[in-house]
Amino acid sequence: MCKTDYGLYYFPIETAAMNINDLNPEEAKEAARLLLSNSLFHMCHFLGYTEVNLQTHAEIIAALESLHQRKLVVVPRGAFKSSIGSIVYPIWCLVRNPNERILIDSEIYSNSVLYLRVIKEHLKSEQFVEVFGDYEGNIWQEGSITIKPRTKRFKEPSITCGGVGTTRVGMHYDRIIADDYNSPANTRTKDMAQQVIDHFKYNLSILEPEGEYVVIGTRYSEDDLIGFILREILGQKDLSEGKFNKGLIGGNNG
Repeated sequence: MCKTDYGLYYFPIETAAMNINDLNPEEAKEAARLLLSNSLFHMCHFLGYTEVNLQTHAEIIAALESLHQRKLVVVPRGAFKSSIGSIVYPIWCLVRNPNERILIDSEIYSNSVLYLRVIKEHLKSEQFVEVFGDYEGNIWQEGSITIKPRTKRFKEPSITCGGVGTTRVGMHYDRIIADDYNSPANTRTKDMAQQVIDHFKYNLSILEPEGEYVVIGTRYSEDDLIGFILREILGQKDLSEGKFNKGLIGGNNG
């Protein structure tokens, strides 16, 4: 496990200043909104991902909650990295800022669509609507959604789906979440691995200057994107468009 250089944003319910039983229903909802918007961990549990725990997932949560603009989460398969990073995290970000423009990007477009499908189910669930209100906006499609609480006008939806090889010319995003760009299928040769790296570099051009790029994945070869980041970016070289901080590696490279 690699060390992190930021604090863990975790607020146990039992440390709350007031007893939830002393609150009326609206005050209780506001207290819940405050807790959930400040704790990715509690948002995971609120949405039903009770397998997420701080003993196993603290570094992932800390990396995602940090204020760094470049985040790298490297963990083995089956560690709930996609559930946390590509489903709960985008919801958490939109709850905190309904005007964000997020690109969920995967190895193949259909994977991103699957994540968005689950996100839409959460946003329309009775429990979520009870606490946060109606989020279903005028765009509610297979590959993109615009949430109702948005107050600014953008050509980009709140969440857009993408995949390696697809380009979003003219679009601009506040946050790009790259989930499992690499797999055994696209790391068999250096040329195949390079296509993913080129896609990653291109996406930096559609990311806002103060935007965030999150790379979530598992190592498959020395030549894959994670290997490129560890070797070329965390080593001696920086990308002109942005720099990854060494403290942003969560988990291990298994």
